[in-house]
Amino acid sequence: MNSERTTIKDIARECGVSLSTVSLVLNDNPRISEKTRQKVQEAVRRHSYQPNQQARGLASKSSSIMSVVVPNLKHVFSDAYFGEILSGIHAEASEAGYKILLDVANERFAKNQDYINIIRSRRADGMLFIAASVNEAYLCELEEYNLPFVLVNHYYPTSRLNYIAIDYTASARIAADHLISLGHRRIGLIAGTNTYTGLDFRDSFLSHCRQNGLADGDVLWEDGGKSWNQEGGYESARRLLERRPDLTAIMAGNDRMAVGAISYVTNRGLRVPQDVSVMGVDDIQAAAFTSPALTTIRHDLYEVGRRSFQRVLGIFREEVEACHELMPVSLLERESTGPAKQS
Repeated sequence: MNSERTTIKDIARECGVSLSTVSLVLNDNPRISEKTRQKVQEAVRRHSYQPNQQARGLASKSSSIMSVVVPNLKHVFSDAYFGEILSGIHAEASEAGYKILLDVANERFAKNQDYINIIRSRRADGMLFIAASVNEAYLCELEEYNLPFVLVNHYYPTSRLNYIAIDYTASARIAADHLISLGHRRIGLIAGTNTYTGLDFRDSFLSHCRQNGLADGDVLWEDGGKSWNQEGGYESARRLLERRPDLTAIMAGNDRMAVGAISYVTNRGLRVPQDVSVMGVDDIQAAAFTSPALTTIRHDLYEVGRRSFQRVLGIFREEVEACHELMPVSLLERESTGPAKQS
């Protein structure tokens, strides 16, 4: 590293720790272990690193609180998807000595512009907004303000707002390839359309199936609803099999809808995967314990939460200028998918 251009990000990368850990060492926070402290201090001395004084001035005015906003959905705090992301955020916040301020993006929140006022009033140093819908485009107003703000696992394609998200386009391609490789040619897709990541998944899956020679009439889509839950998966699977009783596979846009789909398929007297394969997305903890165990695309939601906190804190401290990141995915093949049933 060139000492004249060394940044806190360089120090963190070399030491294999988070940006917040380096900042805590620089500020003599006693929470850091002696071994980590020595490693960071040695790297700082070796590269003659000089902290950004403006950023340290900001940090000295810190509220030590970060605002986290979740969608206005029923039972949102008991949901496995949001729980994983929140757990990652909380773990990283605790390491950095931060508390979390939780809020729900309801009508009052939007009307009162709390998404701006919470930061301006210094009630929080920054804001993480988890999985907003396409109807919450008011957030694009934040492009006009220089505020620490990161969208968590979603984005707006017409804006340059900071975000960290799973690569849903890649997820869809991997999922389509898996089912097609098993011989499935009549596939039902359940995907919500109230988020841009959901739209990415739907459009990429349908497009990839067409590119692999499947006819439009052999790949059917049903909207799983804005909650992306088991009930939506159950009802969508019912509609799909009523439209095409000869479907051999159902692809759900998340694991919760896949669980609902499995429930409907089995209640209909069909076997999973012998008659109908079912596949999900996310790899929530329950996915490995369904019957049969759910084949899914693994999304590291905990890491999404952890990394999103790192980035918003870095933006607040002026250690990070912008954040537009897509995180990788992988296939986890379990028992709920198998070779297509022959007609």
